[in-house]
Amino acid sequence: MNPPRHIGLLTPYLSGVTGLGSGIGVHFRHLADGLAAAGHTVTCLVPLEQPAPIPSDLPFQVVAAVARPSRLLPLAGRLGWQFHQWFMLRARHRAAALAAAACRGVEIWETTSSDSPALDLLRADRRAPVLTRVSTTASQLRLTNSGATNWIARRKEQWEASAVRSSDAIVTHTPRHRALLAQEFGLDRERVLLVPHGIPLPPPIPTRPATSAPRLLFVGRLEHRKGIDLLLSALAAALTAHPSATADLIGLDQHSYWQNHWLKLAPAGLQNRVRFQGVLSDAALNRAYAEADLFVAPSRYESFGLIFVEAMSRGLPVVALAAPGALDIIEPEATGVLTPPEDAAALGAALLRLLKDAPLRHRLGTAGRTVAESKYSRQTMVENSLAAYTTVTARRT
Repeated sequence: MNPPRHIGLLTPYLSGVTGLGSGIGVHFRHLADGLAAAGHTVTCLVPLEQPAPIPSDLPFQVVAAVARPSRLLPLAGRLGWQFHQWFMLRARHRAAALAAAACRGVEIWETTSSDSPALDLLRADRRAPVLTRVSTTASQLRLTNSGATNWIARRKEQWEASAVRSSDAIVTHTPRHRALLAQEFGLDRERVLLVPHGIPLPPPIPTRPATSAPRLLFVGRLEHRKGIDLLLSALAAALTAHPSATADLIGLDQHSYWQNHWLKLAPAGLQNRVRFQGVLSDAALNRAYAEADLFVAPSRYESFGLIFVEAMSRGLPVVALAAPGALDIIEPEATGVLTPPEDAAALGAALLRLLKDAPLRHRLGTAGRTVAESKYSRQTMVENSLAAYTTVTARRT
């Protein structure tokens, strides 16, 4: 059976369109670009709370499903932010279902479980098959951050469970995560298809010259789940022991909380050797990767670990925790170094080891690039996605 020619992607996050650079948005943008490059018709359906400009130079169609909130929304706002969020999310669910029904010719939808944008579409009598990609679930996100819950968080978990169980198929990225999903949602593992994420690979990376002032690079949100507290403690030790090394931290730091924490934590003379860069443009981010010698991302949890693939594709050795995500991407002592979770001292020792050993950095970085080329290219992801779509549509015939 031939793969479907007209593919719909239903996502509230689409890099370069919604302005949100989340992992979900990056995935769907790479997938849309890759499917279009392979000659398929792609319709990206994006639920929005209010109208927004859509770029005109995209190789795929974007349909904005603008939510029409209930007239009770002002009352909900007075009752509290949770009620306001509930009304807006439900409005986006309805808008997505209506817009999907008007998208003629779509043979299959790929969507995300995050915020359950296909919740109402899945209840429609006549619809194309829906394949839901599940990355970090709502409950996993809650448990790996504060662990606290509230009414809207519980509702999101319920919606997600309903959407996942109602989907024609589920797709995720690693055997480890498939087992977690099967347990959390009570699914048959065979119903969960495997399609690892992929990225457009940058050009081959020239050999990095040995330098007496190596640069570390971190990219990600500065938050507990990403291990920023462990990283700052490790940097204090590693940079003290290596007097010329520096570090660039790139990503959102709400209210400069972690930058202020570093200024209080850092020993004398280290404050300016860790640069908090904030969120950068794509061009500036690419320059930061090109100028770095070592990548570190001590996430306590990643459902996949796309950030590790990004670094490996640029020939950078990776230091991470031996935690979900990194365990599936990084081969210890072959493409990177893994350290025990919650052990800032071990993390600092691993950073210092690589800062001092340029040949080791080169060996690990070169091997990482080879793995990225063989397993995690955008073309490979597109091919695997088309195979999954063919499997799902064949079940419906």
